[in-house]
Amino acid sequence: MREEFIRTRNYIKLVESFANLKNLPETAPRMGLAFGDFGLGKTVGLEKIAAQENAILLRATQTWSKSSLLSKLCTELGLDTKGHSSMMHERVKESFILEPRIVIIDEVDALLKAEKLSVLELLRDLHDETQIIIFFVGMEEANAKFKKYRHYYSRIVELIKFEGIALQDIESFCALSDVKIETDLIHFFVKRYPNLRQIKVLLLRLENWCEMNEVASVDLNCFKRSGVEHGLNTQN
Repeated sequence: MREEFIRTRNYIKLVESFANLKNLPETAPRMGLAFGDFGLGKTVGLEKIAAQENAILLRATQTWSKSSLLSKLCTELGLDTKGHSSMMHERVKESFILEPRIVIIDEVDALLKAEKLSVLELLRDLHDETQIIIFFVGMEEANAKFKKYRHYYSRIVELIKFEGIALQDIESFCALSDVKIETDLIHFFVKRYPNLRQIKVLLLRLENWCEMNEVASVDLNCFKRSGVEHGLNTQN
């Protein structure tokens, strides 16, 4: 299977959202949130955009504290990580004022809990102090969780709900396979697996099966006979 980036409709929505935030005046709130289920291209799309925008892309974890986040930001900005949190905060703030950078926080769900509120507040402070763009990405529940923090949610002016992968996206993805995927199987994927992560697993298994059985083209009947669905978790 060839490795090639697919411009899915979810990716296009992300690009448009970042463009909208960049076009806002610096005095306006410039926060965004994208949320949705797994396997819809969030992470791959973010990596692409981060590279294009020279953005800082960080994946939140349960272990984050204000100090550890500031240390990560200092490292990304090429700043000294020594000293107390207040010292690192000032370095990061001054750097963002002199040279603004977009900050993307993936897996933000890890911060949407009471004990991590101080970390969220740090990001809000940096946004308000420096007018940088901050974009959060999380799972399906992230939007509802953010709404609990009304003072924070009011700053989120770009909101994206990731949708299931469309037929055209799956067609493009299947075209990367080393075997020909017939139309009826593509439509089956749309109904059963509107999720590129799962489809990739299935295609890789299918390619191995086709190689062993000298099969060059796979329709739905052939796919069912192959047994490659066995053991695939459709819940996560």
